[in-house]
Amino acid sequence: MDTKALPQSVSTLPTGNERILAVLAHLAALAHGLGLPLPALLWAEQRKDSRYVAFQTLQAYGYQSLGYTVWILFSLGLAMLALFALMLVNAFAPLGEDALSIVFFFFGVVVFILFGLYNLLAIVAAGACAFGRDFRYPFLGGWLAKYIADTPVPVGASPDQTNEERFAVAMGHFAVIFPFYGLLGPLGLWLTEGKRSVFIRAQSSQTVIYQAFGSVLYTVSHLLPVLLIFPVFIGLFSFGLGQEAEFFNPFTVGLAFLGMCMLSIAVLLGPLYHILGQWAGLQVLLGRDFRYPLVGRLTARWAKPDLSKVV
Repeated sequence: MDTKALPQSVSTLPTGNERILAVLAHLAALAHGLGLPLPALLWAEQRKDSRYVAFQTLQAYGYQSLGYTVWILFSLGLAMLALFALMLVNAFAPLGEDALSIVFFFFGVVVFILFGLYNLLAIVAAGACAFGRDFRYPFLGGWLAKYIADTPVPVGASPDQTNEERFAVAMGHFAVIFPFYGLLGPLGLWLTEGKRSVFIRAQSSQTVIYQAFGSVLYTVSHLLPVLLIFPVFIGLFSFGLGQEAEFFNPFTVGLAFLGMCMLSIAVLLGPLYHILGQWAGLQVLLGRDFRYPLVGRLTARWAKPDLSKVV
């Protein structure tokens, strides 16, 4: 990671207020999704006034959104790899319960360490900014600087604000990994920058609507089947205790069957909700004006963005 001081040819050293704002933006990552609005709002507020705060807050926003997504995907990939290896080993040399317990314990430790590293890196970033350093997250910081043409630039020049905006709204799409509160970041951008930027208004508004509707539908599609299946479980539990299973009848069995069908569909289609959000973020980063099905068309008519490039 690079924590070198911000070059004098690019900007003056950050003031105390700029350092505080940058520190707060990075520490917001410790809230794991709930802190998304803070760096987004700070970027919108400071992007014209302080290049130091603008870059650090934009980077912090990306670390919370894209960084957390990478952490989740890496953990899931590690879990699948560990499960496959465990099944392979168990096929040739069956493992006892004690051995399996040890394997799962170490897997939990690894995930916990990765989780700790995610938090630790945000704390290191905050500490570096507290001392006025130009902190760069590994991989993300350097790539972001090139993406928005942040360094090197001539004295007095401003970074490519179009790419800044694209990165900001793309992180809102990537925040789909957080149920409900993932939309807080794009909502903040919509409310603060929507009047000034048609692009931000169009992208952020459709992101908020997509994630709000998707989160509600995702929750209901998992909760409702459980409620439909629950009476049958009560009936089976009562029957196991030797009591009269009054909840176990053809009607409740039918509801349970319906609930299991709904839950199966939700489990199969649920990942598509997240994949589409991730795909939207990627398309925006690539310079395309992405539209969600149905929602995108409605917000496009309202916001009237530049549709020179449409996916």
